[in-house]
Amino acid sequence: MSNVEEIIASPSFFLGFHLKSNRAKEKKARRLEERAAMDAVCAKVDAANKLDDPLAAFPAFKKYDRNGTQMKKVMLTVFKHNHGAYQFFREALQFEIDETSPSMSGCCGDDCSYEILSRRTKHGEASAGHTHGGGHCGGCCH
Repeated sequence: MSNVEEIIASPSFFLGFHLKSNRAKEKKARRLEERAAMDAVCAKVDAANKLDDPLAAFPAFKKYDRNGTQMKKVMLTVFKHNHGAYQFFREALQFEIDETSPSMSGCCGDDCSYEILSRRTKHGEASAGHTHGGGHCGGCCH
């Protein structure tokens, strides 16, 4: 018998094919589970997108009048070490470091781990000439 015939005749040769077959089945089962999970998420998103009034379940928000707030600017806090978020808000959404941010007010310098970013709204741009003087430090980062 040649070496090839001995290898093919050995039980371990077919066991190897069997193991590969099981691994392939497990892999396929995992892919099917992932696909089913993704399909479930997509179904929820589709259902949410088909809602006529997404706030119907929250009657308290029915009274909210976005234009009635006369909000002058939008503010948020971002950690300095979160470079992705910092870059996104500064570059993509055009937020600027707010004057109340610790780095601008001078109260904490570089010791503070966050920045306060802001962006004026249309209502705020109309009243941009009106500013409040004075410094800021009321335990901003301690």
